[in-house]
Amino acid sequence: MGYYLIYGALALTHIFAQLVFGHAEHVRNARRLRRDGGSGDERCLVTVVVPVFNEDPVLLRRCLESIAGQDYQPLEVIVVDDGSQNHAQHAAIYAEYTQLPGWTALQERVNRGKRMAQKLAFDRSTGDVIVTIDSDTLLRTPDAIRRIQRRFGDRRVGAVTGSVSVANESKNVLTRLIAARYWMAFHQERAAQSLFGVTMCCSGPFSAFRGELIRDLKDAYVAQTFFGRACTFGDDRHLTNLILAGGWRVVYDDNAHAKTNVPDTLRAYLRQQVRWNKSFYREALWTARFAHRRHPYLAYDLLLQLILPFMLIAALLTVAYHAITINANLLWHWAAVLAGIALLRSAYGLARTRKPSFLIFVLYGFIHVALLIPVRLYALATLRRNHWGSRAESTAVRLPTTRPAGASTSALFTIVVLLGLLAIGLRR
Repeated sequence: MGYYLIYGALALTHIFAQLVFGHAEHVRNARRLRRDGGSGDERCLVTVVVPVFNEDPVLLRRCLESIAGQDYQPLEVIVVDDGSQNHAQHAAIYAEYTQLPGWTALQERVNRGKRMAQKLAFDRSTGDVIVTIDSDTLLRTPDAIRRIQRRFGDRRVGAVTGSVSVANESKNVLTRLIAARYWMAFHQERAAQSLFGVTMCCSGPFSAFRGELIRDLKDAYVAQTFFGRACTFGDDRHLTNLILAGGWRVVYDDNAHAKTNVPDTLRAYLRQQVRWNKSFYREALWTARFAHRRHPYLAYDLLLQLILPFMLIAALLTVAYHAITINANLLWHWAAVLAGIALLRSAYGLARTRKPSFLIFVLYGFIHVALLIPVRLYALATLRRNHWGSRAESTAVRLPTTRPAGASTSALFTIVVLLGLLAIGLRR
């Protein structure tokens, strides 16, 4: 019983912390928007970087059209085609948009991965602010770039992540659930971290960085290795980590809106989750090295993200054992608890958005237990494999670099600690 109380207290306080701090950041952003009207420094040159690999031409055109429709000037736009197999379909689109002032399209002969494509653009960029946008992302409003770049008026800010929602939300039940999860990830989790300037992930679809930092960090960014192999994915988390490690504030702006497409099949979604979880565990080792120098919320949030899933596994196994040996009704009681927690998490989204789709988020709680927890275990068990399983899979390239000291030892230590927590939970 003591174990359940500890787990319940940690899980519920974590949820409430995200709700309270996330809402506080939302209120602060709203006040900031009313105060300055969303205006930015018009003397600030913004470079927009769009890496492309095997993108659907329809989505690519929509992405570039949304950038061309931005009301902020001056813009420098650099599109890098990273050896797309369907480049012939893209060529006409590039030819059309490179006629616009400040637009450039670069073509790589072979696919080298998103980081290298971004670095090619970083090398050519001259902007005071660099905005990164995925090629399947649509900027929702003409002032999205204006709103995200204005945050750099605070000289302590090194990076900003925008608010990303799901473009293909209406496709099926899965995409609706993912859309609700995205909303919580940004408006609760990232917003809570942003209140203290320690947002842990500037999302790949739409983020902005101080130009001088990118030019200082770009070589370290592409040179990252893990277990001696080049890291070709997990780019958004690692670039964010490099900036956090330098002492800069990393914030979230819920007034800068973008939409992106998400997996619409369970198979594609689980492949994505394996990739994201590998990235999370790998980057957690980096974050742990400097977390003590940042606001305590960073260490608190990171620690609970690491241990709560494994505490949940221990609790579920214990409940299953007791249900088999003592009382089968315990499974129904636990299912009710899971549903209650899911409803608690979705209640804030329902109150903020008035979208009935948040009511079905209870299903996500069971998906989390039945599918996503096993995915986390698989990702951790296969952490050394650099096969990320994305739709834009690239060949791992060995690069001359220095990996974080003791990365292998730290990874093994992390695994041992997590397994120890699991064992303690089962014994109780």
